Amino acid sequence: MGTGLGVIRRLHRALDALVLAITVPLMVVMLGCVVWQVLGRYFFGASTSYTDEIARFTFIWVSLLGAAYVLGRRGHIAITALTQLLSFGPRRVLEWIIALLVVGFSVAVMVYGGYALTERAARLVQVSPALQVSMGLVYSVIPISGALTALYAALVLAQWASGGEVAEDHVSLD
Repeated sequence: MGTGLGVIRRLHRALDALVLAITVPLMVVMLGCVVWQVLGRYFFGASTSYTDEIARFTFIWVSLLGAAYVLGRRGHIAITALTQLLSFGPRRVLEWIIALLVVGFSVAVMVYGGYALTERAARLVQVSPALQVSMGLVYSVIPISGALTALYAALVLAQWASGGEVAEDHVSLD
């Protein structure tokens, strides 16, 4: 394994650890809020609106950060019929094109557009109804996730360029 490839893999693992360190506690908070909502409604006949908002906002964060993480693991659902028909060379070209499109979309739509949305929400002082939290904080996960998605795709491209293969997490519905 070349030095460059080793650095890329270490960076990839560090990024994975960072994303998991954020998403796992958020999932625990979300689970706690949902359980509290169920217990409150069915056993106490009342619920709290703030736990509903916390669950919703943590779900948004976990979903977007999780999507970036799964992309880095190459575990997204993909239609592979075309790529499986191609030999290694043309398949790799198609995979590069797809990865570059992912980077372009992530930067243009999620980072740039997400930042504009976040900035606008903060400037207009939009707040959530129950928690009175700035919606800019809630929306800030969009550019963060976009940057992570672009970085993960760039790491995959760098790994390919260094001669390495990226393991794919296959999910079978069989």
